[in-house]
Amino acid sequence: MIIKSYNRLSEKTINEVIILEEGCKEHDNLQGSVFLDTSLNFNHHIKSIFLLYENDNLISMLSMFIPTQQEAEVSAYTSPEYRQEGYFKALLAKAVAELRKYEIPTILFVCESQSSSGKQVIADLNTEYDHTEYFMRADKKNYEARDGYCLELIKPDMKNLDKLIDTSMKTFNDTYEDAKILIENCYRLKNREQYLAVLNDQVIGLGSVNLEGDEGSIFGFGIVPAYRGQGYGTELLHLIVASLWRRGKTEITLEVNSENEHALELYKKSGFQIEVAYEYYRKKVSEI
Repeated sequence: MIIKSYNRLSEKTINEVIILEEGCKEHDNLQGSVFLDTSLNFNHHIKSIFLLYENDNLISMLSMFIPTQQEAEVSAYTSPEYRQEGYFKALLAKAVAELRKYEIPTILFVCESQSSSGKQVIADLNTEYDHTEYFMRADKKNYEARDGYCLELIKPDMKNLDKLIDTSMKTFNDTYEDAKILIENCYRLKNREQYLAVLNDQVIGLGSVNLEGDEGSIFGFGIVPAYRGQGYGTELLHLIVASLWRRGKTEITLEVNSENEHALELYKKSGFQIEVAYEYYRKKVSEI
């Protein structure tokens, strides 16, 4: 058994992971994909992907998404014929050691709702259910176009960094440091874009987009509390989606917390449909 740790994967290694993932998804009737993009981790030196090999064959993997120093989201796959042999625990031990090194206090284990094997592993860890997130995709046939917008969608540059940070803190109740790291990462990467929603010269919301091939993924989307409930969230969403379609993106996706009923209803009414439900289970790193 050999375990390799990475803060970024090569194309060859990504292909190995994809082959393992596809085998597990077919066996367990899963629909989602493990998170392999390490570029949004708050510290780019953190080893966040762990791969376990037997006889040069990749048989188990664990990935961590760590956007802030507060918590890490953990996903994993193990080839069906190698399960219940301690491979996941070996990977988790490596991951926990890395989290302790960087003083990250909490793990969120991520599991598709229909994954019985994943839920058994999580139950064995004695975790606490935290929430469910829905992965949603826009259905262009059922997406209702709009016009007559009150908002202006602008793409700010780094000169607007303080305004972006302030808006993010108001919208998501982020700390200054967390908001700064997330926004700076958007500017650092060519495939990510940051937008502001402006109403009568007043910034009232923001949204980010990740661009990969034909897909545009919306994240970091929200309206500041003082302007909620007035239809501006719908406007901002439509402005971003329309911009992506004009640029030739055919697949538009986002994720939403199932407990955020207002946002979930907004996305459904705007033509987004739920594809996958991910359950999140919380555990303190100190308890593992």
